[in-house]
Amino acid sequence: MLFGHPEPSGKVKIMRKNLTVWPFLAAAALAACIAAPAGAYTVYLSNGETMEATGHRVNGGKVVLTLKGGEVTFDKSKVDLGKTGKEYEAYKLLLSKAQKLMDDGKPGEAAKLYKGVVTKSPDDIKARRLLAGALARSGKYEEAVYEYRRIQEQDPSSKHIRTRLGDIYYLQGEYYEAIDQYLLAVDEDGDDREAHLGLGMCYSKQEMYEGAKAELDKAVALKPDYAEAHSALGYVYFKKSEFDNAIKELQAAVKQDGKLPEPHYYLGLVYGVMGVEASDSKKRLDYFDKSIESFRQAVTLRNVYPEAHADLGVALYNRGSVARAVEEFNIALAQKPDMAVTHSNLAGIYNHRGFYEAAVSEAGKAVAIDPHLVGAYLIMGNAYANMRKFKDAAKAYDRYLYYSPDDPLSDEVRMRLDRVLKDGGIGWPLDEDGGNGA
Repeated sequence: MLFGHPEPSGKVKIMRKNLTVWPFLAAAALAACIAAPAGAYTVYLSNGETMEATGHRVNGGKVVLTLKGGEVTFDKSKVDLGKTGKEYEAYKLLLSKAQKLMDDGKPGEAAKLYKGVVTKSPDDIKARRLLAGALARSGKYEEAVYEYRRIQEQDPSSKHIRTRLGDIYYLQGEYYEAIDQYLLAVDEDGDDREAHLGLGMCYSKQEMYEGAKAELDKAVALKPDYAEAHSALGYVYFKKSEFDNAIKELQAAVKQDGKLPEPHYYLGLVYGVMGVEASDSKKRLDYFDKSIESFRQAVTLRNVYPEAHADLGVALYNRGSVARAVEEFNIALAQKPDMAVTHSNLAGIYNHRGFYEAAVSEAGKAVAIDPHLVGAYLIMGNAYANMRKFKDAAKAYDRYLYYSPDDPLSDEVRMRLDRVLKDGGIGWPLDEDGGNGA
C-alpha cells in the first residue's frame, strides 16, 4: 500500500543551498556524471552523493570543482576529497545488494546493510533515507521515525519526509498523528499525491468519508492512473453504499495495476453486500459468485491476507459451500488468531452442525477477544443448552442481555434464558458458582 513508491534516485542531486550556481550548471553537472571525460575522478559530497570532476582547487573555505561544462563551488565541509573511485564502487555494490534484499522481501536484512553505511558515513542522507524505508518495511517503526527525524535535522529541505512519517503513523493505527504529518506535507507541497492519498485513507479510517473522498479526488487529479487512490476511493464509495461508483473505481484500479490485492478485496466486499441485499435469487447467487472470485484473486496476490480469507469464508457460506467456508475461516485464524468475528462465525457453523463443544470453544475465544460481541454469547448459550448444560447456558444468555438489553433479539434471548432456568431447576439470580440448580 504505502511505501510502494521509491524515492527518485540518481548519481547527482544538486543541493542549491550548498552551491554557487551558474545558469548552465545543472545540465553540465548531469552531463559530467553520465559521461566523465578521460582523467576524471569521483568527488564525494558529505550527503552521500558523488560528482565526476576533471580537477579541483581549494580556495579558503571553499572547494571549486571543475566539471565538463563549467565549475561549481561548495563549502569545504561539504566535500570529501579523500575518498577514491574504488571506494565508490564498493559503496554502489553495497547499496545494490541491499536493494536486491528489499526486492526479495527481506527489508530487515537490507536495513542491516544500510545501517552499516550510515554508521560509517552519518551525513549520507541517501543511505539514511534508504535505511528508514527498510526499517519501516520491516515493522521497526520507532527506528524508522528516528532516521527520518535525523534527515530533517541534517537537511530541512529534504522532500516527502513528512509523508513518510505519516505513512509510518498510519501503519501503526495512529491516525491523528498521521493526519498531522500529511497536512504538513501538503502545506510544503500541494502536489504531493501520496500525502493526499494518506489523508484520504486516514479520514476513511475515522469514518470521515466526505473528507476522504475530497483528498482522494485530489490524488487522482494529480495522477489519473493512480491505482492505490482509485482503490481507496472505491472503498469510500462502498462505505457510502454507492456501489456502482465503488465498482467503477475499483475496476479502474485493477486495470491500472492488476497485481494490487486491495481493489480485488474491496470488490469482494461490494459484491457480497449486493448479494445479501438482492431480492432476486439469480442475482443474489451471481453477486456471491463475483464476491468469491474477487476474494480468491485477493488471496492469490497476497500470501498472508487474513481479512480476505475470512470474508471469502462468509461468501462461500452464503453460497452454500459450508465445508469450504470452514476451511477459509481456519486459514484466516491461522494467519491472524485475534479475529473475534471469525471465531464467532466458526462457532455458529459448529453449533448448527452439532459440534457443540467446538462451538463453545470458538465462541469463548471470540468473547475473550471482544467481550461486547453479543452474537458469540448467543451461540455459546445455544450450544450449552443443546448439551443440556443449563447453568452455563444461562450464564451465556445473561451476558448477552447484559451487553445488549435492547437488541432486537433480546426478547427471544430472555425466553431462552427462562427456558434453561426452568429445565435446569436453577434459581435466579445465579450465584457466584454459576447457579444453584442441577
